[in-house]
Amino acid sequence: MTTATTQSPLTLELIESVIESLPLQSRIMTRLLLLQYLEVSQEDVQYIVEDQPDSRFLAGGQPEKKGSVVAAAREVTQRIDQYSRLFRQKRERPWLQVECLNKQLALTDLTIRAAEGLLTSKFQVDPSILKERKQSALSALPKPEIRRLTRALEQEEISEDDCHKERLLIDYQTLLRRREKQRRRLTNAEREYEYSGHSPLQDHEVAHIWGIPLGSLSARKVKAVTQYLTALQARLDQEHASPAPNQERPDLWKETISVLAKKPCQRSIVGFIPGIERTEEALVEKLQAYADGSLPEEAESSFWQLITRVHDSEHSGPWENHARAIFALQRLFAIQSDSEPTLDELEEELLKATKPKSKDDALPTQQPDEQPLELSEQALGVLNAFAGEIDDKRTH
Repeated sequence: MTTATTQSPLTLELIESVIESLPLQSRIMTRLLLLQYLEVSQEDVQYIVEDQPDSRFLAGGQPEKKGSVVAAAREVTQRIDQYSRLFRQKRERPWLQVECLNKQLALTDLTIRAAEGLLTSKFQVDPSILKERKQSALSALPKPEIRRLTRALEQEEISEDDCHKERLLIDYQTLLRRREKQRRRLTNAEREYEYSGHSPLQDHEVAHIWGIPLGSLSARKVKAVTQYLTALQARLDQEHASPAPNQERPDLWKETISVLAKKPCQRSIVGFIPGIERTEEALVEKLQAYADGSLPEEAESSFWQLITRVHDSEHSGPWENHARAIFALQRLFAIQSDSEPTLDELEEELLKATKPKSKDDALPTQQPDEQPLELSEQALGVLNAFAGEIDDKRTH
């Protein structure tokens, strides 16, 4: 007998309402576990500060009044902000990759359409040749073919029109390889984005924020999650009909994270951090070349890895290791949004980029004979002063 599955009736409003109805300690624990998506209130921070044990009195009784409550609240808030920023940037980085790759794939598809249109209409290429070039695109070696075409054109073994057509066919295969790479990158980015959205805080991370031992935390965590799931199931039974006996009950904790993971990513405000390029201007220039497809094929893959990987640095610390990639991807997304060429513009760019250089263009223009400049007496005097007197002993 097959078990039927049903769609989860969980909503973001229902989840937040159930968490708000929990006892204070369980509410704080649940919000910390789901810190990637939920906000911790100032009331929660105040409770954490008052609940923290004083490390100076762990062996005996706790003092009735604790000092430096304001400083302790500031430290707890800083730790919450650190973990919140880390987990949200960990999710924002692959999300930006997905957004940039979708835009880049759309541009590559449109450029391939432009190349196919030129090859079939202007150069009268047979569809069977295009099909064969598609099949061999992944294994094609463009550089030897380009060198061969250049030599053939120089030796007048091929006409300029035929050379132009062959050069466009080579670029057509390059575009097909680029599209295949971008599709694989998009699949990996979507997988990483999905994984990053399903990772609640670990026990030691919550213990670090709260300032309590792991032993105490584990008991509180079990209690909080149990109370949340019980209250959530009660609300579902109250608002919806109970599932049939042959229907499998969903894992409400996993369903909760899945619903929260659908929330849009918050955009981080990050500044330029050297590492990918030395200066922001150099980085933007390279991002522009990547966006318009003018970056060489052999440099494009390594550059994509540079702008998407997690950059660990002993100077920036573990809390900013996503910021460098996020800055580059935000700039790339802005460049892509500003530039949306049409099909006709792409055809013109392809024709211009693949047009062979004629011999007249290749020959350097003759410059008129220039007479050597003669130095004035004042300039000769300055040069003689720099050179100094000649040592007669070294000249004999």
